[in-house]
Amino acid sequence: IFEQIRAGGDRNFAYLIGDDSTREAAIVDPSYAPELALDHATRHGLSVRYVISTHSHPDHVAGNAYVLERTKASEVLHESSPHPSHLRVKDNGELAVGAINLRFLHTPGHIPDHVCVLGGRKLLTGDVLFVGKVGGTGANFLGSDPKQQWESLQRLIKLDASIEVWPGHDYGVAPSSTIGDEVATNPFLRCKNLEEFLYLKDHWAEYKKAHNIA
Repeated sequence: IFEQIRAGGDRNFAYLIGDDSTREAAIVDPSYAPELALDHATRHGLSVRYVISTHSHPDHVAGNAYVLERTKASEVLHESSPHPSHLRVKDNGELAVGAINLRFLHTPGHIPDHVCVLGGRKLLTGDVLFVGKVGGTGANFLGSDPKQQWESLQRLIKLDASIEVWPGHDYGVAPSSTIGDEVATNPFLRCKNLEEFLYLKDHWAEYKKAHNIA
């Protein structure tokens, strides 16, 4: 069971991942509409075992407490996160949701504690990679580092091209994509080196206007 849920805020997405046989589930980034994620879980007869945050920015952890108060779930974040949690995952750490194996990829750059969540053929990319775009860095994002972001993206593009990309916000031309499609079409992933990537980040507003990108 896999559902993408529009969770308010700044076009945030929450996700429900559930095992149809054991009825165990995880909610990822419940954001500002945690009641919707819980409603979806209830509708499927699922018991929420984990509430996972791709990173500790307020719009991604805002709904965690709501879920924790109403379930027996454990809160999960990367080991470097300043946000308190029950479980601290490492890079390449794994978590079982019933028979579903979730693997955590530490992908800093947008924020130091950022992780992507890989379950089967689905990759939840939080705010490191959107459809046709990437997450913000700079003065408005404390702890961000564009070089780290470049390195994180280089790691992601080495994944199988068929793996699906499910982002943390509906910022792109579609709500989901694949690694292959992003490598082929995302301007940031088409950059040949770090210097091109940094230049595009610095001139993104101009690039969007020139290419009629919203």
